[in-house]
Amino acid sequence: MKLRHILLNLLIVMVPTWTMANPHAEELSTLYYTLDSLIEHQSEIIAQKKNRIQTITDGMNSLSLTPEQLFSLNNRLYDEYLAFNFDSALCYIKKNVDVQQSLGNPDLAAGSLIRMAHILAVSGLFDKADRMLDQIDISQLSTECKVEYFNQRGELNLYRSEMAEYTPYFQEYTDSSQYYRQLILKIAPKDSYDYIFNQATYISEKGDNDGAIKMLEAYMKNLKQGERRYSIVTSTLAYFYSKKDEAQLQERYFLLSAISDMKGAILENNSLRRLSIILLDRGDFKKAYEYLLCASNDARQYGSRLRSMQAARISPLITQAYDMERALTQHRTNLLLIILSVITLLLIGTVVYILSLIKKRHQANIKISKMNAELSLHNEEIERMNNQMKESNRIKDEYIGRFLELSSNLILKNEERSKVLNRLARDRKLELLYGELKSQKPLNESVHLFHQNFDTAFLNIYPTFISEVNQLLTEDNQFEVHEEAGKLTTELRILALIRLNITDNQKIADILQSSITTIYTYRSKLKSKAKSKATFEDDVRRIETY
Repeated sequence: MKLRHILLNLLIVMVPTWTMANPHAEELSTLYYTLDSLIEHQSEIIAQKKNRIQTITDGMNSLSLTPEQLFSLNNRLYDEYLAFNFDSALCYIKKNVDVQQSLGNPDLAAGSLIRMAHILAVSGLFDKADRMLDQIDISQLSTECKVEYFNQRGELNLYRSEMAEYTPYFQEYTDSSQYYRQLILKIAPKDSYDYIFNQATYISEKGDNDGAIKMLEAYMKNLKQGERRYSIVTSTLAYFYSKKDEAQLQERYFLLSAISDMKGAILENNSLRRLSIILLDRGDFKKAYEYLLCASNDARQYGSRLRSMQAARISPLITQAYDMERALTQHRTNLLLIILSVITLLLIGTVVYILSLIKKRHQANIKISKMNAELSLHNEEIERMNNQMKESNRIKDEYIGRFLELSSNLILKNEERSKVLNRLARDRKLELLYGELKSQKPLNESVHLFHQNFDTAFLNIYPTFISEVNQLLTEDNQFEVHEEAGKLTTELRILALIRLNITDNQKIADILQSSITTIYTYRSKLKSKAKSKATFEDDVRRIETY
């Protein structure tokens, strides 16, 4: 088997790498890092939220309150639980529905019913929310309370439209939301959140997405990350940009919204689920699965039927894709073991063959004194072949050693993990067992270890590869040598494969688990940075091992 074919089979175990080739790549990468860090510490954030609520509750229980004070504290607790726990929010607003009867204030009575309608709508109980709003006589309400009422009517129809997406009823609910937005715009103060938000959503539905975006981006300066309104505004901006087919900005605002949800312990959220759909379309099944799982857990913990049903719609798609990826990874691992076994047999055969050659050469040396003149040209050829064999053996030794070590490490890790799992199963520690089975840390460590071995092995064979590539590039486009030894970037990995005579775009894309368009783009950009564009890749293939 030719060397390049051996290397191709070894390299197909490399994991997919998504590179955001767009102007927002660096910012999006930072936002994803922030979001992942917050998800990792979500339990701590939620614990802080619970402690804050407990402090309020303890203070309320220790005091003798007037009906007005009790009403105010119930509203405060409702606001704390509003996007955190459905049952608790409903409990406290129900108490206010009873308390307000003794206060005799139409606005307070209507406000409690509106808040109860909101919490019922969020949970997907649309008919109950509708009946709750029907109890309100808007003719007796103040302007401020009317704005709340129309807002809730519009929001109720908005939630209905989300559930009716891709059905004939979608536009009917959207038109109804537009109607209530118009009513709000007639009475709300023009500098208020209600006016600006409803004006932006109204003109967006009318086709003026640029104007809507301009309004909300300007108003964002008044909001703070971690607040529910900030999450709503950024999520709405993501929707506006999706209507303009500006995918990077849509993704940016969904990330900002999801980060705000995490910081504020907002469990009634939508952006994390929408991000999982974006990642699913991109092919990043692992992260899509993690985000959807987190969104589903938040919806279940909050008690939102609406968000749970929305997550359930896409859950089979992401789960199936994620399971397929895991199966493919297992297949690649098995393939690696088979390839290593074949290489071992080839090595044994090579040793036997070399020993045979040595024996034949010894016999030939007896006659070589009489054939010096005739064999002088043959000796030069043999010397050239020996040099090639040395280089080939050096490459084989490096890769065989590296990947045998990698295989041994993987086997040991699997044995250790199996012992841990067996021990947990034996002790019936099912929750710990489930957590251990769900953990992706062993897989991530294996993937990282493989990348590290490939990069180190290649740079051991071609120690001056990066500096020699830099000599082929213009001065302002040269690669920086990483402080971390033995580390290659994605662009350098593509050039490394070219140096190993793997030049077909499709093969490179398969090895790096990227799209052929992305590989073509990288190669084109690399050629455009070269001193000699026409011979750049040929020059790369001529780089020596030492």
